[in-house]
Amino acid sequence: MRRFIYPLFILIVVYPLTFLQKGNLLSGISIGLWSAGLYASFFATLGAAWKYLYGYDSIKQALAKNVFGAALMVLMLHPFLQSEFLNGQVNLFVLGATAGFFFLLIRGKPFGAAVMLAIATSIKISPAVCLLYVLFSRQYRTVGYFLVMIVLFTIALPYLVNAESLSYYAYVVDEVLPKVTGSDFYYGFRQFSILSTVSFLFHIHWNPLVKVAVLCVLALGLVVPIVRLAPRRYSEASPLYKFATFGSLVTIIPLIFTMSEPHHMLFQAIPFLAILAYWKKTLDSGSGFFRDRLAVLFLLSVIGYHVGHGLKDTPIHLISLIGVYVGMLWMLNKLRRTAVV
Repeated sequence: MRRFIYPLFILIVVYPLTFLQKGNLLSGISIGLWSAGLYASFFATLGAAWKYLYGYDSIKQALAKNVFGAALMVLMLHPFLQSEFLNGQVNLFVLGATAGFFFLLIRGKPFGAAVMLAIATSIKISPAVCLLYVLFSRQYRTVGYFLVMIVLFTIALPYLVNAESLSYYAYVVDEVLPKVTGSDFYYGFRQFSILSTVSFLFHIHWNPLVKVAVLCVLALGLVVPIVRLAPRRYSEASPLYKFATFGSLVTIIPLIFTMSEPHHMLFQAIPFLAILAYWKKTLDSGSGFFRDRLAVLFLLSVIGYHVGHGLKDTPIHLISLIGVYVGMLWMLNKLRRTAVV
């Protein structure tokens, strides 16, 4: 565990001291704490996932037993992690809250799960897609709790702090949404969603309402195969089967939402954890990693993320995203065949 404590010490203590020469220690401390929080959220997600998947006694033990896995995860997510820290973003906090939703839900705590997802959704709207996971867990009370908490976090609490906060939503509806949904030409291939790429390639100018409707239809089309391949007997399904189902839902987020920055892709840590588990399962079986077509598909898709990050004026990123989505469906189909029926 000390391997993870040392970087925290650097972030919280050593890093802020570098600001002394600029006479701005407070800024250094703030940045150090912020970075440490991102760091803790990221590794808490990894540890909780491995604890759940492999049955460790604690997150601490899970991290200690998977140091190589943590290093490999950092490598897989490197372009997105780099963008996260360079741009002072919050996506690792969103990742931790989204993962917390899953782990609380499988423990039969729908209220806590709803709070976690409401926190994530109040920061970035896209995690709301994960609410569909209640279709599999059948803890429908979570939806009601979520609706109450999202109103609390996005409207009630901000209004109590500043009565003018509601004017921001009017600005978003009147100014931001029409511009975001109307055209995707500004970033070109740097936006990774299916609709953004199609809009750029064929010079489609959308009416905002029409585009939202098309996005909803696209999202439904991507969700249907997951619903068909998800566990039938949820309580009897293996941890990997449940986690891969959740990871499949997370995978569709970048395919349907307009993405303009690499740090938005940190949601992929969740399906990546399922991919690592599948790779481990393949290696443990002794059947040969490169003989397993699904393992190779995942590998090529991960490599594509890195290549696409460098070649931004190509659709490689989207192709890799589609590869991960198809691979997750393939994995669910494999797990379904071996599940209890």
